[in-house]
Amino acid sequence: MSNFWQRTITGIFFVLTIVLSTVLNEWSFYILLFAINFLCLREFYQLMLPDKNWIEQYLGVIAGSIINIMFALIIRNDWDYGWFYHLIPVFLLMIIIKLFEKTKREFDTLAYQVLGIIYICFPLSMLADFGRFSSLTYDGALPIGFFIMLWTCDTGAYLVGRKFGKRKLFERISPKKTWEGSFGGAALVIIVAFVLSQFDYFDILDLHEWVIVGLITLVFGTFGDLTESLLKRNIDVKDSGNLLPGHGGVMDRFDGLFLAVPAVYFYLLFTN
Repeated sequence: MSNFWQRTITGIFFVLTIVLSTVLNEWSFYILLFAINFLCLREFYQLMLPDKNWIEQYLGVIAGSIINIMFALIIRNDWDYGWFYHLIPVFLLMIIIKLFEKTKREFDTLAYQVLGIIYICFPLSMLADFGRFSSLTYDGALPIGFFIMLWTCDTGAYLVGRKFGKRKLFERISPKKTWEGSFGGAALVIIVAFVLSQFDYFDILDLHEWVIVGLITLVFGTFGDLTESLLKRNIDVKDSGNLLPGHGGVMDRFDGLFLAVPAVYFYLLFTN
């Protein structure tokens, strides 16, 4: 099978999984985010701790998974906000375990383990909160709208950049990204924001709010993409993994999300 068809089939399955899981109900959305969190953390620690044994790699995965579940239960109001303090023993345990390692680089390992949780787990936990952002019950409109904006940014930047791109955006890290592509992404975001605002399902935000969310997603999604590109250049790898045929790893598909979600989250937090 050619790379084009691999990418196409994987992309369709990828999008359908996200859309159906987000629209179906709250639990399917949380399970989706848990799976993304687990797989991205696994790839991150395999990249950053390649010479460590599976226990050291999976310590961060386990801690991040516990935190992910904890946030989901707090968001659902199954647990009260006092449970945030239970993050402290999770991090304390990660530190104490270092006393029993004999690598002479224990704090390098700890730094990467904590970085993975901050970089991957916390943004995905914020994304989980999108489903209850303005309601006591779950509503998939904001998460779906965010994903649409994220995909719109990528699509617009790719199509316009491929056709008209000349001025490099950040050549040192990503030679293919151009200013023209970014402006193309911005134009498509505004169009898609207008389309979303015409549907009652997406009336959780007004037109101007969807436009702002889209532009924030474009800017910080680009930064997120560049951040992962920088990470991969530092350790000299092309893809974060090979789980998605034709697309690389799971982190490669969600790299823009890791910086875009916190930026959108704080915009909505301070304006609603």
